[in-house]
Amino acid sequence: MAGIKDVAQLAGVSVSTVSRVLNKRGYISKETYEKVYQAIDQLDYQPNQLARNLYNRRTYFIGLLIPDVSHPFFAEVAKRVELLLYQHGYKLLLCNTKEKANREHDYLNMLRQNKVDGIIIGTHMLKTSEYEKISLPVVAIDMSLGEQIPTISSDHEKGGRLAAMEFVRNGCKCVLNIGGNTDVKTPALVRNRVFQELLEKHNIRCINYELKENEFQRGEYYQIINSLFDRYPEIDGAFSTDVVVVYAVKCALERGLKVPEQFKAVGYDGVDIAKMFHPTLTYVAQPFDLLAMNLVDTLIRKIDGEEITENLILPDVELVRGGTTY
Repeated sequence: MAGIKDVAQLAGVSVSTVSRVLNKRGYISKETYEKVYQAIDQLDYQPNQLARNLYNRRTYFIGLLIPDVSHPFFAEVAKRVELLLYQHGYKLLLCNTKEKANREHDYLNMLRQNKVDGIIIGTHMLKTSEYEKISLPVVAIDMSLGEQIPTISSDHEKGGRLAAMEFVRNGCKCVLNIGGNTDVKTPALVRNRVFQELLEKHNIRCINYELKENEFQRGEYYQIINSLFDRYPEIDGAFSTDVVVVYAVKCALERGLKVPEQFKAVGYDGVDIAKMFHPTLTYVAQPFDLLAMNLVDTLIRKIDGEEITENLILPDVELVRGGTTY
């Protein structure tokens, strides 16, 4: 296997010159660059990445912790974050915690032991103190992990308001409002609270259901919503994330309700299933591109030494009408 000395000898330059070319440090003439890279190609030289990382004091790896890679919201975020990081020269280590505190704890330890340059976190199964003692740059996806960790999220207050006014406009009388676990510290809870307040302000009955920690799996959504229909047969609308709302529409159709004539639905996120399902959902679209861009930009700035603790709320949520409302 060829070494850096072989490259230097073939290129007719010093070992230090080859090192400077590989690490892009100092002035190197175009002619020297070309000679070095021609020698690298000819010898099929593979640089010692560990040595380069130690030299640069970076590993160029970023950890991403999410609760479930199969969940459409996190899948949308993960694929965009990975692409943007790659464009900045970083590789992604994806950690799927499955909503388990022990898995999240183990992954955090693994990322710290492997000296990643930074971590993006979209879970919150541990105590806030656990996150605050992480010495690496950290950015949170829609989670409140502590005062020193910036949270990037959409404008959920605006999103909840857009969804509520769609039910008001459609003349609904009794709407199911399915939200996340309130024990989890996330800005997303705001949308369900605002939604409830606006419906009640317009004299629309709002039936609230909080998904428990062990009800994160999609297979359970159908059973939960069916039981809610049994308890509240007067329901004429449902609001939740896109995935949950799809099951609500399915239950309504199976019970003989016409959509949107007798049953309206508004999803939240704007993932692919909202557009592929029939009838297509009316939904509040989150700005996934902007969310990923700000997550990556904020983390890299922190890696570069900036002190960033302020939360960022992205205003670009919008209502997209489909076939589940008029």
